[in-house]
Amino acid sequence: MGLHNPLPASMASECRKCGKILTSFIDPRQAFGPDKIIPPSVLENAKGLAILTVIKAGFIGSARFGSGLVVARLPDGSWSAPSAIATAGAGVGGQIGLELTDFVFILNDSRAVKTFAQAGSLTLGGNVSLAAGPVGRNAEAAGAASLRSVAAVFSYSRTKGLFAGVSLEGSAIIERRDANEKLYGTRYTAQQLLTGTVRPPTQAAPLMDVLNSRVFNGRRSGSISDSMYNDVPVYNDDGIAVDTGRANAYGDVGVRPGSHDGPGRQPTWKDNDRDYAPPVRASTYASTGADYNKSPLSSPTLSSAPGRPAAPKPNFGAKKALLQKNEAVALFTFDADQPGDLGFKKGEIITVLKKTDSDSDWWTGMIGNRHGIFPSNYVKMKE
Repeated sequence: MGLHNPLPASMASECRKCGKILTSFIDPRQAFGPDKIIPPSVLENAKGLAILTVIKAGFIGSARFGSGLVVARLPDGSWSAPSAIATAGAGVGGQIGLELTDFVFILNDSRAVKTFAQAGSLTLGGNVSLAAGPVGRNAEAAGAASLRSVAAVFSYSRTKGLFAGVSLEGSAIIERRDANEKLYGTRYTAQQLLTGTVRPPTQAAPLMDVLNSRVFNGRRSGSISDSMYNDVPVYNDDGIAVDTGRANAYGDVGVRPGSHDGPGRQPTWKDNDRDYAPPVRASTYASTGADYNKSPLSSPTLSSAPGRPAAPKPNFGAKKALLQKNEAVALFTFDADQPGDLGFKKGEIITVLKKTDSDSDWWTGMIGNRHGIFPSNYVKMKE
């Protein structure tokens, strides 16, 4: 377990931290094994998540504080923009030590989300019921459902330090409206963010990529295997996605069978990926148009993708001058027939978030509020 910063930080830093924490709780290859993760059935039914890193220090008494993010699942199955949160508390007694704990709280019902969204705070074990959540990849869904009926919030934690353990029961989780303002440019409330009024910004991609992975949207058939985690990104200590050599979750760019476990294609995440700052666009934070990406619950196309267009490349000379440094123009139409694909039509402008030097690879980008991957030989970067 790496050490994560419990102090309030920028929203971009919090998104990187929380994305990395979340992968360590849901992916058996980034955790301590399949019996130490949050069950897929719990993730599929989550109405929201709160992710925190908390530090507890004690000598005569004890004090704890921490920071993180909260997100909510919207009615269409997509995820809201994240809202910054913090927690603090104190205790008495002769406790000596220092402890750092990562928490993931699964909000099981809309009431827990609504409580936080309306009040801007949530008292664990107070105005919402709290219970230790079931663990293990093969945990019975029926047992989790039974436990959900008596607990609005499931708690998961991983600790490094000298204390025997820390519980946040009785602690208040409050919104950090100042941090939200710095990222979104407006002092949005938690209610505005968690109800989908604001689109997730580009800086939230490290967290949104995890939330949009297959393990959260229930797309699995038969028994649970390691392959269902193939699209969960892997982050290094700096919260940057890296290539681990795992098979890709989406299948080959040519024939795409209905099964998610199709033939492999180029890995999405590369060691030499380069991050680009997004261009300044008023619509990124203020628009209430389409969702961040298509609902993960929508069905993928079960037919083969068409071959590469044989038509000559169109001339985009007039539009080229309008492109930002990290933007590309679509030379051909690309149909998004797999979860995580970024579909576009010929002539559309794509903001490139991650790219490689190869012209036969998969890049990451966004169009408006949609975010995903696309074939690099379908676009042309600004020269």
